[in-house]
Amino acid sequence: MTESKTATTQFCARIVGPLLVVVGAVVLARWNDMQMLIPGILGDGPLAFITGVFTLICGLTLFAGHHHWTTPPAIVISLLAILTIVRGVVLLFAPSFLTGLVHTFLNLGPGALLAGAISLLIGAWLTFVGWFRKPVA
Repeated sequence: MTESKTATTQFCARIVGPLLVVVGAVVLARWNDMQMLIPGILGDGPLAFITGVFTLICGLTLFAGHHHWTTPPAIVISLLAILTIVRGVVLLFAPSFLTGLVHTFLNLGPGALLAGAISLLIGAWLTFVGWFRKPVA
């Protein structure tokens, strides 16, 4: 991997990693609140639309700055960018579809808590990659 791509991956990991740590920790710590908060956001049309716009902006920005597939951290960051783009587009075009998926997911109980734990672990790994691991050029 070129030095430039390594630096880009490290930079993106410094942002995405802590974000995933915080989101995963909040989901785990405030699980009961999440079961009311997420459907509330998706049920409010204007809020879901604005959330979709900003989600799409974040996904497109991340993908524009980082779209290579050479190392495991680079692959994870690029996949997260694509998933964020897809989530933004779905929020804009089909919020009711996403609402149905969220209701199903929230009713899974431990499965949804597992998603919070996975977010926390991936975030911790990307935080390490971004802030503490020496870049390999």
